[in-house]
Amino acid sequence: MKYLTIIRHAKSSWDHPDLDDIARPLNERGKQAVKIIGKHLQEQALQPDLIISSPATRALETAKAISEFVAYDKKKIIIEPVVYFGTSSAIIEMLKGINDRYNDVFLFGHEPILSSLIFQLSRTHLEKFPTCSVFRIAFKTDSWSAIKTGSKELSIYPKQFTE
Repeated sequence: MKYLTIIRHAKSSWDHPDLDDIARPLNERGKQAVKIIGKHLQEQALQPDLIISSPATRALETAKAISEFVAYDKKKIIIEPVVYFGTSSAIIEMLKGINDRYNDVFLFGHEPILSSLIFQLSRTHLEKFPTCSVFRIAFKTDSWSAIKTGSKELSIYPKQFTE
């Protein structure tokens, strides 16, 4: 089995509107959401053996913060430009190239590309994929190069735990 956990970056700051999109950091609400989701992932005993992130500051900050909850060395996070600049099909091609020694991959990125990726990989149509949301897919294969359509294992978002 191969597992892909797709996580949208947490809420970003718009305090500096002149800042390039790729450089926007998390805001306080985003940092709180990361703690809520990170704690839940920890309680579920989800532990990635590979984390891949968009190069955007808000995605990388989300990945680094979550990595602390899931016992992953943040220095080992792979920054993959295709997650920010590419298409969902390009991301799938990148995923198909992952070394098969990795069984549980966390991917941190952005909308609307993540919703499209989720649909392509699980046939699940999401009305909305809010910031810091998580969607986990299981693939019945031993090889990333063979991933096709998987089954939904988990779908959570921060407001589920705060209301």
